[in-house]
Amino acid sequence: MIHDNDPSFWQFHLENARTTGNRELEAGALTNLGASYAYSEQYARALDRYHQAIPIFQELGDRNREIWALNNIGTTYYHLTQYNRAIAVYLKAIAVSRSAGTLVREGWVLRSLAHTYRSMGRYDDAIAALHEAIGVFQDRGSVEELTEATQLLTDVRQERNS
Repeated sequence: MIHDNDPSFWQFHLENARTTGNRELEAGALTNLGASYAYSEQYARALDRYHQAIPIFQELGDRNREIWALNNIGTTYYHLTQYNRAIAVYLKAIAVSRSAGTLVREGWVLRSLAHTYRSMGRYDDAIAALHEAIGVFQDRGSVEELTEATQLLTDVRQERNS
């Protein structure tokens, strides 16, 4: 059985979307293909697919999925320990979210940004990002995400004070 972490699964869907001219499915397949490459630590391939998806999401006016792809790019840079690049992409995703007036993905991006700051030892910046993320999760009523962000905030504060 084909598994969705298998790049061939998403490559099939990408080819099908391109054959039928379905841009929405194409961008989604590119992003999922990128995620499958990232899962198997093929980061250059992952970045390439994410970067191909973004202009399609922009063409479609799908800001939420553009933010999703940007967050994935940031996470890929994070895994490559290219923290400054990750931060730049996360900040771009947050700006897109705010310009579009959507909080759907902003909390996730803020949480990712906080993880990156934490890895850099920039605890005060991580705490500030987590406070923002917590506010977003509270506004959305997302209990699971709120709980996770609150626990991460506690962990970062403990690390800062040790």
